[in-house]
Amino acid sequence: MALSGDGTAYNLTGPEDAPAVVLIHGLGLTRDSTWGQIAPVLALGYRVLSYDLLGHGETKLPGGPVDLTALSAQLIALLDELAIDRAALVGFSLGGMINRRCAMDYPDRVSALAILNSPHDRGVEQQQIVEERARSTAKGGPETGIDVTLARWFTEGFRRDHADRVAAVREVVL
Repeated sequence: MALSGDGTAYNLTGPEDAPAVVLIHGLGLTRDSTWGQIAPVLALGYRVLSYDLLGHGETKLPGGPVDLTALSAQLIALLDELAIDRAALVGFSLGGMINRRCAMDYPDRVSALAILNSPHDRGVEQQQIVEERARSTAKGGPETGIDVTLARWFTEGFRRDHADRVAAVREVVL
């Protein structure tokens, strides 16, 4: 683990001369809980950067608002510090929203996008469900909706066959 000048915790692995791939985790998760088993495999052929979003894992929450623009700027600052000119961005959930924002704000820095389980253009009913989950979580904490969240993230078969991995993600979120 390394820390950037602005305090972003990150891992950078793989051949220095290989194409760069950035792995962006989702809300309430961390770089290791989301990408810990995937990053080493990708690093066999790519320069792989995974990092903790502002206020997640080992990266502190800064003063001021944290929105998609701030999260996109966090990524660009990290790429600048690491002298990575262009990268393919892989985003899970909120990470997919960040990589889209980054591609819109800094198109010359993005070589490709992979958007995994990420919301886009929700309908009214779906938005109301998300807002109700947020209110429930605010009242009762993350454990209030963790089972529904894990059911969205993992198939029934995966939850059954890899209960230990699902439990580890549950622990990170809680």
